[in-house]
Amino acid sequence: MASGASTWHFLGGTIVSMVLGPFVAIISMTLTLILQASIGDGGISSFGANIFNMVIIGAPSFFVVKSLAGENFSDRRLAASVFVASWVSNVCTALAVGIETSIAPLAGNLGGITVTVPTMLIWYVPTGLIEGIIAAVLIVPLSHIKTLNLHGLDRLRNRNKPNNPQNVGTILSIQNNVNQGK
Repeated sequence: MASGASTWHFLGGTIVSMVLGPFVAIISMTLTLILQASIGDGGISSFGANIFNMVIIGAPSFFVVKSLAGENFSDRRLAASVFVASWVSNVCTALAVGIETSIAPLAGNLGGITVTVPTMLIWYVPTGLIEGIIAAVLIVPLSHIKTLNLHGLDRLRNRNKPNNPQNVGTILSIQNNVNQGK
């Protein structure tokens, strides 16, 4: 328990966005939250806040990685970028939840923003550090597997641009399948 009715857990937005890409991550994380809300883990009343806090803040962390890593990135730079993006998304999520909890009429009187924001940050600053380490440790080795199609990493490497020679065969194959009605 972190603050009021909020729970403390890893978020995983950076990992999901690096594997699936930022836009598919938004869909995937939203579907996960729908499933959780339908079985009573996360709740219907907090669904909108959960979408904002975990999906809208978490999935775009891909763009933090992309801006920090640059186009020709080393393993060290990728690891550092993933770490920073994970930590920043955790802290931003905690800040958002702290503010929302302090102004939510259903939360009652939890002491206001001076209590809820620090309470959330106390839990999520260290969680962000741990999640950043875990994300970096997972993503860097995945980036070396050539046969694995990781859309987020491919976007990071600019492999999914239509004019990229690595994609010409895939694009032509997709066009042929569409033309043949497959």
